[in-house]
Amino acid sequence: MGDLKLPGVGSGFPIQSFVDATVNAERGPKEQLLNKRAADINVKLSAYGSLTGALDGFKTALGKLEGNDAFQKRSTSFSESGFVSAKAGKNAVAGSYTLVVEQLAQAHKAGSQAIDKSTKLGEGSLNISVGDQSFAVTVEKDQSTLSGIAQAINSAENNKGVKATVVTDDAGSRLVLFSEKTGTDHQIGLTVSEGTPGGLSQLLDADGKLTEVQAAKNAELTIDGARVTSQSNEIKDAIAGVTLTLDKANTTEKPDTRLTIGYDKKAVETNIKSLVDAFNKVASTVGSLTSYDADAGKASPLNGDTSTRNLMSQLRRMMSAPLAGAQPPVQSLADLGITTNKDGSLELDSEQLQQQLDDNFEQVGLLLAGDKGLTGQLKGLADDFVGKEGVITQKGETLSQQMKKLEKEKASFDEYMEQYEARVYKQFSAMDMVVSQMNQQLSSVISAFENMPDFYGSKK
Repeated sequence: MGDLKLPGVGSGFPIQSFVDATVNAERGPKEQLLNKRAADINVKLSAYGSLTGALDGFKTALGKLEGNDAFQKRSTSFSESGFVSAKAGKNAVAGSYTLVVEQLAQAHKAGSQAIDKSTKLGEGSLNISVGDQSFAVTVEKDQSTLSGIAQAINSAENNKGVKATVVTDDAGSRLVLFSEKTGTDHQIGLTVSEGTPGGLSQLLDADGKLTEVQAAKNAELTIDGARVTSQSNEIKDAIAGVTLTLDKANTTEKPDTRLTIGYDKKAVETNIKSLVDAFNKVASTVGSLTSYDADAGKASPLNGDTSTRNLMSQLRRMMSAPLAGAQPPVQSLADLGITTNKDGSLELDSEQLQQQLDDNFEQVGLLLAGDKGLTGQLKGLADDFVGKEGVITQKGETLSQQMKKLEKEKASFDEYMEQYEARVYKQFSAMDMVVSQMNQQLSSVISAFENMPDFYGSKK
């Protein structure tokens, strides 16, 4: 109840209204100043944030062209699709190869004899081999149906790569085992050790074996007539630096497919276009942040900012000048069809760029990639402004520190105003008590005069 504030109880004086007016008069100018300073800082922080975002996008675009790997990627194409897919590393030699997929690798599958799926075969153990590895599976009596045995195989901790399922057809149900790996090196075998005589042995045929459901096969193909076999359908380094994945065997109608390996020029073209777009984003952002509206007499937040002006000046100079060490006919961005418009944005001639990539791919790489390439130099320049110790980064950190200091100042001012309001309220309350006492005294005096006898001894 200590904070309860009431109007003047003695005089009827509107204390709270006068307190509010006095406090607002004290608060207003300082509060407006603090709010304006905060707004100014936030506007500049936002402006530097927008510029940093645009430059980060520019750095990302540069990064895709900066490393030598950007110009060492390989593309693959096929004369016939659907038979083979390929991935070529940077060490793959550009060229063409005739491929014939004769056979796909497939995994070995073997099944048990047909057994009623509800039959419990009894306890015992299974020894399952896959290639030159084997593992044992314990079968409990109450879990010895076909589905129980399949579950025991699949959950075995030492399983060497065999999966089990139950397949039911018109003849009955069978336990089917299949290797997780393709090829003849991963064929499946099964022997049983029975705890219940005549139980688990029902899985095997008269020769004590599983019945083959699908034969294990190796992949077979020819590369320019040379035969290659593989345990799997993924074949690495049959062509140096290339991974082939076989998808389907060739047919009589399409007896072969031609693989062509070349430089990944399309990716480079896409990355150069992205670089032009990223620079134009920077130029547009800088233009809007540094503009001045003469009609409205209003300047944008970074109008007159020397750091931003220096940034664009250096970027434009670097992107328009020939690069020392580059080889003709590709010595500058202009040679790639990248020119500057009147508004400072870049424009790309796609046909000229594609022609240079087709005719002078290595020279394009020398211009753009590597430590001395244009993209590396541009990235270094961008880091000078928005890197960890960059000029714009430091300005943003300075503004953030100013905002923190301002927030402390605002908190101190709020505390001061609380104390000021309490003091003013106390003063007005004291005045109200004085007025109240004076009113009471005046009333007493008036009452005394009214009760005094007149000249003739009678009361008024």
